[in-house]
Amino acid sequence: MYLLYILLLLIPRPGYSSDSPITLRVGICEARPFCFTDTDGTPRGLYPDLINHIAAQEQWDITFIYGTWEQGLERLQKEEIDLITAIAFSPERSLTMDFNQESVFEEWGQVFIKQGSPIRSIQNLEGKRVAVTAKDISGINFQKTAKKLGITCHIKEYPSSTAVFASVREGKVDAGVATQLNGLYRSHGPSLVPSPIQFSPFSIAFAAKKGLQGDTLSTIDRYLTQWKNQTDSFYDQCITHWTGLTAYEKTVTQRWPLLAVVIIAMVSAMLFYLNRALKLTVTNRTRELEYQKKLYKDLVESANSIVLRMDKYGRVLFLNRFGLELFGYTREEIYGRNVLGTIISPEAARALHINNLDNETFDLLESHALIENENTCKDGRTVYIQWSNRAITDDLGRFQEILSIGIDISQRRQLETSLYQAQKMEAIGTLAGGIAHDFNNILTVIFGYTELAQLHLNTPKKVKEALEQITQGGLRAKELVSQILTFSRKTEPEKQSLQPLLIIKETVKLLRPSLPSTIDIESIIQSKSLIHADPTQIHQVIMNLCTNAYHAMETTGGTLRVSLTDVCIDAPISDAPYAPGEYILLEVSDTGCGIDQRHLAHIFDPYFTTKEKGKGTGLGLSVVHAIVKEHHGHISVHSQPGVGTTFKIHVPRLHQKNGPALSSPDQGQPGGANETILVVDDEKKITDSLSDLLCLHGYATRTFTDGARALACFKEAPDTFDLVLTDVTMPGMTGMELIREITAIRPGLPALLFSGYSTPPDDFLTDLGNTDYLQKPMDTGTLLEKIRAQLIRDTAEPDAAPEAP
Repeated sequence: MYLLYILLLLIPRPGYSSDSPITLRVGICEARPFCFTDTDGTPRGLYPDLINHIAAQEQWDITFIYGTWEQGLERLQKEEIDLITAIAFSPERSLTMDFNQESVFEEWGQVFIKQGSPIRSIQNLEGKRVAVTAKDISGINFQKTAKKLGITCHIKEYPSSTAVFASVREGKVDAGVATQLNGLYRSHGPSLVPSPIQFSPFSIAFAAKKGLQGDTLSTIDRYLTQWKNQTDSFYDQCITHWTGLTAYEKTVTQRWPLLAVVIIAMVSAMLFYLNRALKLTVTNRTRELEYQKKLYKDLVESANSIVLRMDKYGRVLFLNRFGLELFGYTREEIYGRNVLGTIISPEAARALHINNLDNETFDLLESHALIENENTCKDGRTVYIQWSNRAITDDLGRFQEILSIGIDISQRRQLETSLYQAQKMEAIGTLAGGIAHDFNNILTVIFGYTELAQLHLNTPKKVKEALEQITQGGLRAKELVSQILTFSRKTEPEKQSLQPLLIIKETVKLLRPSLPSTIDIESIIQSKSLIHADPTQIHQVIMNLCTNAYHAMETTGGTLRVSLTDVCIDAPISDAPYAPGEYILLEVSDTGCGIDQRHLAHIFDPYFTTKEKGKGTGLGLSVVHAIVKEHHGHISVHSQPGVGTTFKIHVPRLHQKNGPALSSPDQGQPGGANETILVVDDEKKITDSLSDLLCLHGYATRTFTDGARALACFKEAPDTFDLVLTDVTMPGMTGMELIREITAIRPGLPALLFSGYSTPPDDFLTDLGNTDYLQKPMDTGTLLEKIRAQLIRDTAEPDAAPEAP
């Protein structure tokens, strides 16, 4: 018997939980009869009654927090309250809030006026002062309705409906907007009456912050559904009690039901007389608005530009058909999602200094009004878009949305890249004289010391000295070729820490032989600072400016001066667009003909040139301007006809970093252990010299000048070879094709590619895994080290074998 009693005690009872009760903070405001507070501060109204009844059944601990409607919305987002009452659903609110599904009450918006006011239709409110509650759905709907009908009102926001009605009674405004029931409840008496203007029905419910209190809202829905399916339920009693269908108990005056009936009768009578005229007006205006809406929609949807609307948090509200097709999203996939992480990658966001997420407001800076940036499509493609961005504000000037119009400029960027490449080749043409001069000097050294070596064959010491000089000449030729290829090759910019002084010295050295003797070059290099830049582009900037200076002095002669100094700007300069900080200052000046003042404003425009035909394309200075901007710098020009021109470039300076670690002393060239190397190059002298060199260092070789013949030899005995050494570019079968065929037969075989120009793609080397690359010409030490590294990597154990127990 006792055991049965204990078991009964352990059975959970409906509405009771052994856990501690749930504590809910419920926000209410002055919105009679839905919620308000008594004179003693007691929460009253339809919503407090309903939630208190549910709380009693569910063992919830309810705390009511009173404030204005706007305060309630802010508190909900800050999680200072858990539920808010008497709130209408809207798509905008659903982005940040969750609502219970079963509505508590169906309401209309209505305009209230002072008794005797001539206002009878919404057209009478043109130019009038209208009071609304801040962020209240009735006020929002009224403003949308007025805007659709082309009616302009002077909207004044108040913190509560009580303040709205007070402003109407006191004559501060011509009309006030509130929910119908709230207004009828407050408008008894001669000073405030309802007008015939009703609009936008809506449902009111409970709401919580997005993602929170889902179980609580479901419980409320369960009770509301159950009550609505019952006759004379607690819900019915509350509705009857608070809407005035029966006398209010103690807290509400007894004359309210009669006054409500009288007011409703008056409204009905006025509506009857005004209905026909209003209906005709609304029908005509609606037809006009629908036509305008269709025109607008057709225009936006058929535009060959991106039309994007997003809220102040960066979430997509609208994207037209062109934008959807370009980025590859459907409306269901993109609407409501943040542009960060969808069409703007994290890297692009950092470049634009946009780091905010859903809970932070975008700062639409002036610098972002017109921008070009890289955007990402759904399938991973990259497109370049030029965006025109504009902030959309409400009637009080508060930032609400961003309207962005985008143009796909991917093809234009590709064309610009091609034009830049063409301009670089134009600069190479200017350097041709200097390049030829340097090469002839190098060849003179090589030929001269070769003859001396032949003459001193019986004197080993002199032969060694001559050979060392020939080697140095070859290295100098290799450096010169590398500079030319680096400057002329079509590659994406790769920024790194560099010293501009080294590039300036190289450029001046190449320029000097190309200039006539009537032009002197002065170099004033005082800065050894670092900048973050692409060396090829910096080379291009210096070359273009020096070439322009040369053309300005070609007939008259003069002085070309190049200087590099460190400058520190402590305070903003009125005429300078750059901020205080540390910069390097590059100045290129000439004493030539100068630039006419009417041309100065256009010198950075593409294709603008005053030079004779054949002297320039008009791309040089536009390329310089683009490169300087890309490096967060600034370029300015000062010129006086007949005196000369000076270009000044400021680029942010990097703090000095530790230099590269010194290489260890030469430990001797690594030799082989009679491994067999397959050597392939279409130039027989190269295969012969490589074979002799490798044999002298302990390797066995098989040499071929044809890739197909080398492959046939390999197929006969694939296990006899330890490494493949092949040129990249050969007639017939290329080096990369040869290595693919060989590794298909024997996976993992070490290989080395070498070339005088073509570089194998990175993914080719990565996919093969055991393949490396060398640039011609190769010094013996580097070649032997690469070969030994490949052979050691091939023989290394992938994983150490476990020790025997």
